[in-house]
Amino acid sequence: MTGTAPTAEELAQILEADGVLLLASDGRELTVADLWPPHPSTAALTMPVGFGVTGLVARNGTPVILASDSPRNALHRQLLRLEPRQTVTRMCLPLRGLEDRIVGVLAAHRSPRTPFGPEDLALAEPYAALLGLRLDAEQLWLAVNRHRTERDRLIKQAISAQEAERRRIAFDLHDGVTTALASMAFHLSAADLTVSELAARDATADDQFKRARAELVSARELADLAYHQTRAAISGLHSLVLDDLGLVAAMESLVQTAAIGEGAPSIDLLVDPAAALDDIPDHVAAALYRIAQEALANAVKHAEADRVVLSLRRVGDSIVLGCADDGKGFDPAERRTVRAGDADGAQHFGLSSIAERCALIEASLRIESVPQRGTTVLVELPF
Repeated sequence: MTGTAPTAEELAQILEADGVLLLASDGRELTVADLWPPHPSTAALTMPVGFGVTGLVARNGTPVILASDSPRNALHRQLLRLEPRQTVTRMCLPLRGLEDRIVGVLAAHRSPRTPFGPEDLALAEPYAALLGLRLDAEQLWLAVNRHRTERDRLIKQAISAQEAERRRIAFDLHDGVTTALASMAFHLSAADLTVSELAARDATADDQFKRARAELVSARELADLAYHQTRAAISGLHSLVLDDLGLVAAMESLVQTAAIGEGAPSIDLLVDPAAALDDIPDHVAAALYRIAQEALANAVKHAEADRVVLSLRRVGDSIVLGCADDGKGFDPAERRTVRAGDADGAQHFGLSSIAERCALIEASLRIESVPQRGTTVLVELPF
């Protein structure tokens, strides 16, 4: 006997049987895992655990040899290719997996003229042990895949829900707050113009008009600042470019926006032109975009860098997102909790946010940094 679990066809030859049925058990029902000779109705046969000869073996784990048997289940008889009133000799053995758990049944049959005996049972038992382990491994693998599929579905829903909520908030801010701020700036300008006209007519109250105008100018500047900050927040909340043109275009827009402003570092985006990135699911693209957004924001706001390089490429079966800067860096040992506080007690959650998003999409995260020698953030997503 080799260490490879045999198929039903191979078992039929080994046991000199007319047919072999390998049944898998989930604790409640038996279903066909393998059959020889094959039959088109294989998938339709189910048998309750605890009923019939095979069901009892699946329940109590005791091998059974029947010198003459005639199964009553019509579909079972079809799979055994039995004529009406035809009988067979049968041998049923439990298939045991890990922790001695019964995961199925091996059922062999042949003509009653050559009934199964103890020597057949002894011959079949080692193969039953191998089959039990293989069947248990297959069932565990299927369970893992089911859980992974369900997890992937829930993650996709969660990310999609987050993006939908970000989109709703962005639209609400755009249609509400920014409109109100723009209107406020217009009315403050109108009020400034009115005060200027009144000052021209009444020179006696020149100082009061100057103070009023100064207050109006300050209020208008604050309204403009609030307007631009709200617009920036809207852009950070939701990217229309990501929705319409995809991840690469969204990252290009992200780089252009981050490079604007006094003191902003030089930012380059490197994307491998040969990399196939069109097949990235929407929720994964959204997660990678948010990671790039956070990493770039950290580099621009905190690194005091002169140059930042954002990259996206495909390496084998993985997508690699990188963000490297030549800034002041930090000591990773001091930030093992990821959430690090400033001297004044302020908290920065950028690295924590990146780590959480990487965990969500099962991407690996590597952060390399040396004080005064910059920081590199690498995210690798098997795909």
